[in-house]
Amino acid sequence: MKKVMVILNPDSGSGKSVKMEDLLSKKLKKHFEIIDFRISKDIDDVINFASIAAETNYDSIVVSGGDGTINSVVQGIYDKEHRPKIAIIPSGTGNLLSKHLGIPQIRREAINRYDFEHSKKIDIGLCNDKCFCLFVSMGSIPEAIHDASGEDKSKFGMLTYFKESIERLRKDKYYRLKIETDDGNYEGEVDHFLVSISNKIGYVEFTRQNSSMDSGYANVLILKKKDIFSRLSGAGSAIAGELDKNSNVEHFLASKLHVESLEGEEETDIDGDKGPSLPIDIQILKQRVEFYLPASYF
Repeated sequence: MKKVMVILNPDSGSGKSVKMEDLLSKKLKKHFEIIDFRISKDIDDVINFASIAAETNYDSIVVSGGDGTINSVVQGIYDKEHRPKIAIIPSGTGNLLSKHLGIPQIRREAINRYDFEHSKKIDIGLCNDKCFCLFVSMGSIPEAIHDASGEDKSKFGMLTYFKESIERLRKDKYYRLKIETDDGNYEGEVDHFLVSISNKIGYVEFTRQNSSMDSGYANVLILKKKDIFSRLSGAGSAIAGELDKNSNVEHFLASKLHVESLEGEEETDIDGDKGPSLPIDIQILKQRVEFYLPASYF
């Protein structure tokens, strides 16, 4: 008897996730005998619900929420012997993972596109003990994401991030880091630092290397200390998909990293949310979690 747990996050995006219950019920009855709806009040609820689904052998989890909610589901199942497949109903601000996986951003369309037959195992990362599905970063752009108010995110979505990021790029802030990987090391001043399981963030491709999300490796990109013109040059390279070829950028492919600050306490970003402060250890877990995809992905 096939079982699915549906985890709804009413706080993601515009707060309309719970209104999808009727549409989801109609869709899921065609594929599952048992449908278990859970409404989360906070991140701990999401992790706990996902953990229960794994430990009680649910076949699948359908989760409505943003990237932070998806990471919480992964946090609840990544170390379990049985890991349910996950279907994403995008309901956050950025929805970067669902965009990368080709999932429609209109929730009704996303629900209708699933046939629960097509899926893909992808890598996930551990930053200290916290899961991520896309990236760990440091720099003015992730700081802008953190500082954007919840109200602005709800009203203006990604436009809020762009506005905040441009303001941050006008200011000079650099980090002195020691970065050790299983492919190469770097020590010195850093403008931006990115560890990305994918080769793009949202629809922006910054390199053509390591695009599959299932290789067991992440792109490590280090934008070294430069002036505003070099930063804009780097942005142009990212748009062209060749940031790794920019002379101001160090690039590695790595499965394990250790990062520490050479001066002061610095915090990280995990998929758009605040991550742990340095020092951090990152490990890429190959093909650890399986996501349902629309047939159009293949």
